[in-house]
Amino acid sequence: MGIMLRASKYLPGWSMRGDELSVTTNLINRSALELASKPLDFEQAAPIGFLLLEKLLITIFGGADYVLRLPAFLAGCISIALMARLLVKTGGKYGAVFGLSAFAFGNYLIYYSSELKQYEIDVLICLILTLLFHNHLIGETTKKDFMELGAFGALSICLSHPALFVVIAIGLTLLAHYRKDKQKLIWISIIGTLWAGIFLTIYLILIRYQTRSEYLVTFWGNLLSYMPMPPWRDLTWFPKALNGLFFVVAGLSSGLILVIPIYMLGLWGFLREKNWQWAAVLTIPIGLNMIASGFQKFPFHGRLILYLLPLVFVMLGKGIDALIEKIPNRTFANLVFLGLIFFLLKPVIPTANTYLVTRSYVRDDLKPVLSFMQDHAQADDMVYLYHSAGGTYSYYASLYNLENLPVFNGQNYSRNAKRYQNELSSLPHRKRIWFVFSFVGKANVSKDVEQDEREYILNDLKQNGSLLNEFYSTNNASSAHLFILK
Repeated sequence: MGIMLRASKYLPGWSMRGDELSVTTNLINRSALELASKPLDFEQAAPIGFLLLEKLLITIFGGADYVLRLPAFLAGCISIALMARLLVKTGGKYGAVFGLSAFAFGNYLIYYSSELKQYEIDVLICLILTLLFHNHLIGETTKKDFMELGAFGALSICLSHPALFVVIAIGLTLLAHYRKDKQKLIWISIIGTLWAGIFLTIYLILIRYQTRSEYLVTFWGNLLSYMPMPPWRDLTWFPKALNGLFFVVAGLSSGLILVIPIYMLGLWGFLREKNWQWAAVLTIPIGLNMIASGFQKFPFHGRLILYLLPLVFVMLGKGIDALIEKIPNRTFANLVFLGLIFFLLKPVIPTANTYLVTRSYVRDDLKPVLSFMQDHAQADDMVYLYHSAGGTYSYYASLYNLENLPVFNGQNYSRNAKRYQNELSSLPHRKRIWFVFSFVGKANVSKDVEQDEREYILNDLKQNGSLLNEFYSTNNASSAHLFILK
């Protein structure tokens, strides 16, 4: 399906595609009222506050890529500072160094701080909520502390779906914390009622429709994102889910056999210090998220659980502090710490290489391809779009004066590559045609044999036409090939 919109002025940065482009389409084609009252098109789901914030930026500054990605970028930058502050408040120097290193070099955290999605904002909100929670554990709390927590908690529910798990954890913990103080119990009860009312309103307007999406339920179900119900039906799901949290999303190395004991040491460290409040707030959201996934309301998988990383790194940092402090010899303690860093943070090196050296994260960037076409295209040329390139091409074509070229949208024949031959044979002969590829997959060419679809199509074109020119973008992920078919 073509995307009926015009891209805004080009700014450097890789081109939008996939879910990011689908969210952009909704933002540009809808009014603020429509964003706030109707489920998104293209099987997308995003918090109402996040959508309205993006719409406000578009209205004020236009829809340039950098404008749309600005909230995620700022959230990522601010999160590093807040993470450092949280680690200082909850642990010692060894845990702080580990936690901040893991946070700063987390591949998921870096990537989603530069994409038009809400996941980095989820992280920022989790950090702010936990810091506000900390204010209730030190000294005498005032009316201002309750008002700040209540107001930001209400805003958080609008800006972030998983913020609900964090505010529930904070609310339940503070109810227990203030159990002997009637006045403060009333404050927490009022705040909890406010939070519940806001969530129920948003749920009835938007979220209930999003959680019923057959496409989304099937998509996340295929990724094993839902806890089995009842849980004991498949106990192997839990180590798989924790592997995904600790090693895929958090980006740690080693295995559960090392990480789980350190995590449990952190839990013991908080309980030993009589900081059961922190133990509760750091663990309850994980359990709530798993329970919600069991009812297919919020998956426990990948980018959706990115917000848990501050909680995970604080607990692991506490565990490392608890371990190191048992070693009386400082030299040996430092060696043990370096060993833990080596075994747990090995992904730091490939992450740094990816973002600072090879830039391999820049995949499927179509903008350089379109720039090349702008310099070499002729008015009577035609464009064939590989089936995954159509949306991005349509969005950016006007920026490169390509919007008037006739377009043939290729179909997806990945299950039977031979059908591409019929499609190509239907194209005009003795006419200049640009074949544009991006986000290329593989197709079945015969039983149990797959081949790169671009390679397969280009081989056919070279047999039945003449190659006049071609261009490959960064990492050869996207490309354009000018042919005249015989």
